[in-house]
Amino acid sequence: MSNNHEFKGGYSSGFTLLELLIVVIIIGILSTIALPQYTQTIEKARSGEAIINIGAIRVALDRYWYQNGALPANDNFTALDVDNPNNITNKLYLYSFKDNGTTSTKRKYNVNAIRLGNPDTWVKWNQTDNVTGKITRSENLGGPTS
Repeated sequence: MSNNHEFKGGYSSGFTLLELLIVVIIIGILSTIALPQYTQTIEKARSGEAIINIGAIRVALDRYWYQNGALPANDNFTALDVDNPNNITNKLYLYSFKDNGTTSTKRKYNVNAIRLGNPDTWVKWNQTDNVTGKITRSENLGGPTS
C-alpha cells in the first residue's frame, strides 16, 4: 500500500496520514473484539487447575466417607489423604469443601474453587448423592451462574 507522491524535490514513497489512520482504526476495532474473548479463553484454561484439584479433593472425601461413614469438618484438609491445594505457591484458586447433610448411606457435599483476585470467577462440584454430581462454572468461564 505504498504511494508515490510528487514533492518539490521529486517523488517520495510512503503512506499518507489517512492510510495510517485507517490502519490504526482497524487494529483498534480488532483488538476490542478479540481481547475479551482472549481473556475468557485464558481464564477457561486456568480453570483446568481448579477442576484437577477439585477432582483430587472429591476422591479424598469419598475415600474418607467410605472409611469413616461421615465427612470431616468443613475445610479440614488435614483429615483428608490429600495435599491441601491452598498451600500451593502461586495458586490461582482458593479451595473449600462443605458437608451438605452427608449420612452413613448418602454423600452430599460441595467442593468450591474461587478465583483469587476475582471472586466472581469460580468452579464448583456439587455431590448430591452417591452416584450423582455436577461441575458448574461461573458465567465468565462459559457456565451458568448459580
